[in-house]
Amino acid sequence: MQKGKLVGQGRTAEIFEWEGNRILKLFRTGFPKVAVDNEFKVGIELCKKGLPVPEVDGFVELEGRYGIIYERVYGPTMMKFLSSRPWKIINEAQKLAELHKAIQTFVNAKIPTQKSRVSDSISKSELLTDQVKSNLLQVLKALPEGNVLCHGDFHPDNIIISDKKVVVIDWMTAAIGNPLSDVARTSIIFKFGAVPEHKSKIETSIINLFRTKFFSEYIKHYVAITGASRNLIEQWEVPMAAARLVEWIPPTEKERLLGFVEAHIAQQRFV
Repeated sequence: MQKGKLVGQGRTAEIFEWEGNRILKLFRTGFPKVAVDNEFKVGIELCKKGLPVPEVDGFVELEGRYGIIYERVYGPTMMKFLSSRPWKIINEAQKLAELHKAIQTFVNAKIPTQKSRVSDSISKSELLTDQVKSNLLQVLKALPEGNVLCHGDFHPDNIIISDKKVVVIDWMTAAIGNPLSDVARTSIIFKFGAVPEHKSKIETSIINLFRTKFFSEYIKHYVAITGASRNLIEQWEVPMAAARLVEWIPPTEKERLLGFVEAHIAQQRFV
């Protein structure tokens, strides 16, 4: 079979039209097969459980690259939806919290644990000193374990809103762990995510105000519907922020994350 027109792309994959009203998520050359396998297995399991995800139709190898065939879901991301309907910010923030709670369930899939993923990322970081890494791993070890599904990159650009349903996409970084670790991951994306450099100062200020309001409503509603501890979420933010330092994010964002991590580690006592 031949892939169709390119309809989207990101840092790790390109999205092409595929026959039967489906799309092909074709990962970039050299992208590890184990990561694609991870997303594929999680997608199948979530479909079986009836969770809000696109249907998975197959795994392919094409042009020396690995890909996953998905049901094609038409509609904007939650972020694009809000860009034209800013008055719905509270409703959509609450919807994001409810979706996050809905996917945090037990799944029967052999995928990594959240702690192992975070630990590995911290250990690989070239921005952290060996002492800070050691301290961070102590912090991570002391945090509570968990056995539910963690998305690993849960934010409004990974939510598609169609006429028929709302779905969560991009499960490549899924893991098993404590649900609050995943909430902390979402938190640091909102708190430290860099605004595109081409934006003006006024646009940047508006985006930051919007982001702050959205996050405030999201976290407030999540805590209300789950009874989660805000303090524990904030404790998880430190290692989750450190783990993000190895990702393909702008230098300005890395600087802010690094400052946050080092400041918190400096305030704690270690044996």
